Amino acid sequence: MCNKEKAKTRRFMSVRLKLFLQIGAIFLAAVLVILSLNRWFLPEIYAYNTKRNMLKIADTIVQADAAGETDFDRVSALEKENGVSIDLYAADGEQLYYGKTAFSAAAGKVTVQDRQEEDNGAYMETRYFEQEKARFFVYVCPLPSGGTMEMYCRTTSIDENAHSAISVMVITSVAALATALLVVYFYSKRFTKPLIEMRDVTKHISEMDFSQKCTANTNDEIGELSASINRLSDSLRETLDDLSEKNKKLEDDIAREQRVDKMRKDFISNVSHELKTPISIIQGYAEGAKLLSQGGEAEKAGEYCEIIRTEAERMNTLVLQLLELSRYESGVMQAQKEVFDLGELITQYLTAVSLRFTEAGITCSCDLPEKSPCYADKTKIRMVLNNFISNACAHASGEKQIRVSVTDADSTHFVLRVFNTGAPIAEEDIDKIWGSFYRADKAHSREEGRFGLGLSIVSEIQKLHGKKYGVENLPDGVEFWVTIQKADEKQNQ
Repeated sequence: MCNKEKAKTRRFMSVRLKLFLQIGAIFLAAVLVILSLNRWFLPEIYAYNTKRNMLKIADTIVQADAAGETDFDRVSALEKENGVSIDLYAADGEQLYYGKTAFSAAAGKVTVQDRQEEDNGAYMETRYFEQEKARFFVYVCPLPSGGTMEMYCRTTSIDENAHSAISVMVITSVAALATALLVVYFYSKRFTKPLIEMRDVTKHISEMDFSQKCTANTNDEIGELSASINRLSDSLRETLDDLSEKNKKLEDDIAREQRVDKMRKDFISNVSHELKTPISIIQGYAEGAKLLSQGGEAEKAGEYCEIIRTEAERMNTLVLQLLELSRYESGVMQAQKEVFDLGELITQYLTAVSLRFTEAGITCSCDLPEKSPCYADKTKIRMVLNNFISNACAHASGEKQIRVSVTDADSTHFVLRVFNTGAPIAEEDIDKIWGSFYRADKAHSREEGRFGLGLSIVSEIQKLHGKKYGVENLPDGVEFWVTIQKADEKQNQ
C-alpha cells in the first residue's frame, strides 16, 4: 500500500482531542505515581516517625528519672497523648508502673523481629504476639536509677493511619484529577482555537479564497504564525491578482496580434484585389493606345489615354485613403482639437457639394441648432461628415433623400446624424461595415470609385477622439451617427 493510501486509512484525530488526551495522560500518570509511592513508602514513613516519637518519650522519662522527679501521672498522660503503653521497673525487678496494656509470658508465643541494639544497652525491636494476633514496636532502655523502662506501640494503629491517609489521598487525587481534566478540556479548547482557525484559513487559501483572516493576536509563536499566514494570504492574493492581470493582458495581446495578423492578411488581399483591376486596365489600354497611335488613330488613342488617366486617379485615391487609414491605425495621428461651430461647418460643407446632390437627383435637408460650439479636430470632423455624405449618396434610393441633423446627446456631447432613404443594412453586415475594404453592395462600388475605406476612417477618427459612433436601420432608410464633445465656457472664451 502506498503512502497516500496509508494516509487515507489513518483515523483523523483533532489536535484539541490529542492535546486533551496527552495532558490528561500526564496528569493521570502523575497521580498514579504519587499514589504508588504513598502506597509503598507511607507505612514505612509512619513506622519511622512512630519509632522516633517513642525515642523522644523515652528521653523525657529518662531525664525525669535522672532528676528523681518521675511523675506517674505524667507518664500516663504521655501514654494517652501518643498511643503507647509504658511499663517501669525498679532495679530489683519490681514493676513500678503498669502501662495501659499488660503483657506477660503467659500471653502466648512471642516472636521478636528487627531488633536494633544501642551502646547503652537499650534496644528497639518488633514483637509479634500470637495470641493477640498483633505486632508491636517495643523499646527497652535502662533508667539512671537502675531500673528499666519498656514502651509498647501497636503497629496496627500505624497501618490504619497509613491506610486512612492513602484512602484520603486517593479520593483527593481523583477529585484533583477530575478538576484538572476539566481545566485541561477548556484550556485545550482555548489553546487550539487559533490552530483550528489557521487550519480553516489555510484551507480557504488552498481553494484560492483569501477573504478569511486569522484573528489570533498573542505575543507568542502562535501569534507570529497567525500574522505570517495573513501576510502569506495577502501576498498570494496580490501575486495571483497580478498574474491574472498579466495573463489577461497577455491574452489580449495575443488576441490583438491575431487580429492584426488577420487584418494584415485581409489588407494585403484587399489591396491586391483593388489594385489588380486598374493595373490590368491601365496595362491593356496602354498597349491599345500604343497600337492606335502607331496606326494613326489619334482620336481613339486619346480615349484610351483618358481611361488610363481615370484609372490612375482611382489608384491615387485608393493609395491616399490607405495612407490616411494607416496613419490612424499606427497611432501616429494626433487630434488637433479646437473650438468651432458644428452647424456652421455642416452648412459650409453641404453648400460646397450641393452640385453633387443635384447631379444625383438627391434632396438634402438640415436640422441644425442656432449655435453648436464643439471642441474637436475640425479637419477630421469634416472628413467624418464627407465620408457619411459620400456613403449616403452612394446608397440613397427611393425618394433619394438625405437628412443631416445635430442634437444634444447629453450635457457634454452633440450627436451628428446623417440619414438617407434606401434599403436597410443586413444584420450580419452591421458590425462588418466599419472594417477596411468591406462593401455591402460590391456590384456598384467600383463604378462609383468607392473602396470600402470611408467608414473605417470614420471609426478611427472617433477612436482618436475617444467618442462613440454607430448606425441604425430606420423604417425608411439608414442613419449613421457620431458623438462630438461640446465646448465648455472656458474653451469658448
